[in-house]
This record gives sequence, C-alpha cells and structure tokens, in this order.
Amino acid sequence: MIKLRSIIEPPDILKLDKLWQEHWSDTSLPSRKDRVVDALAIDEESGRIIGYGQVKLFAEAQLFLDPTARKRDRVAALKLLMEEAHRGLHKSGLDDLYIFIKDPDFAVLIARRYGFHRVIEPGELLLKTGV
Repeated sequence: MIKLRSIIEPPDILKLDKLWQEHWSDTSLPSRKDRVVDALAIDEESGRIIGYGQVKLFAEAQLFLDPTARKRDRVAALKLLMEEAHRGLHKSGLDDLYIFIKDPDFAVLIARRYGFHRVIEPGELLLKTGV
C-alpha cells in the first residue's frame, strides 16, 4: 500500500537525490526552499520512495508598458519596475522570479538584459533564480 508522508528526514533527502540523479538529471535535487507542500509517497511494506511532490511559493513579475510612450521613457520605466521587482523579492525572502511573456522579442530582451533564462520556449516562461 502506498502511503503519503509529509515529514522528510535527512536519509529521505539522500534517497530522493539518488532517484533524481538516476532518472531525471545529473545535478542534485531541486531546491526545497520556499515550499508549502513537501511530501513523499512511500510503499508502506518496503519503505521505497515511489514519488515526491512539492508546491513552492514563487514571485511572478507583471510588467505593463504603454506602447505609445516614447521608447526612452519605456526603457526607464522598465528599469525602475525591474529594480522594484527585485527589491520586493528580497523583502519577501523568495529566490526565484518568474515572468510569463507572450511577445518572443520582448522575452529575448528581458532575458538578455536582466539575466533570466528560458524555461520553455521563447515567449513562454522566463525564470530568474537566486536573485
């Protein structure tokens, strides 16, 4: 029988990390910081970890610029808004900042200028970690 356990102990982390590296990535297990759900699904008889799940808090930046404003003013506004987004992120204690952008050209600009990397395709999702 599979049982859910929300208390994760140090030996569990080692098992999770090994499972992660064997099946999904050669890097260590993704960060467990800023999580509101952190749970293991375990085979009760063998103690084997069958699955792991987490729900994390994250910050989403929403930026709206008036396309009819002068380019210089939009650039200045964007710079100020991004600085404010980072200030708020630090104040909240969160590490990751997400921006969902529909315009692929704007996504490339934000990624290059502010150090984001693409998570999906250009224009879909940008993520900045460790801000």
